[in-house]
Amino acid sequence: CVEHDVLIARLGRKVKDRDVLRLIRAYLNSGALIEGMVMTSTRGTPQGGPLSPLLANVVLDEVDKELERRGHCFVRYADDANVYV
Repeated sequence: CVEHDVLIARLGRKVKDRDVLRLIRAYLNSGALIEGMVMTSTRGTPQGGPLSPLLANVVLDEVDKELERRGHCFVRYADDANVYV
């Protein structure tokens, strides 16, 4: 689970529009309704959310680059990966 602060910092390297970053942080902090209670967290992205695959790609881009640097073959979609060593 990625910390929201880490995710926003990585997004901030490419996204210069502070309003967009604030909107994404609000999306991450919105929480989930579980048994009638709103549960919030400072980690993770909403499961099944439309932005979750994009946000996973932002976070895992550095992992991809490291796997490539090491010469590993891999396939990844969002947070699902197969690494062939």
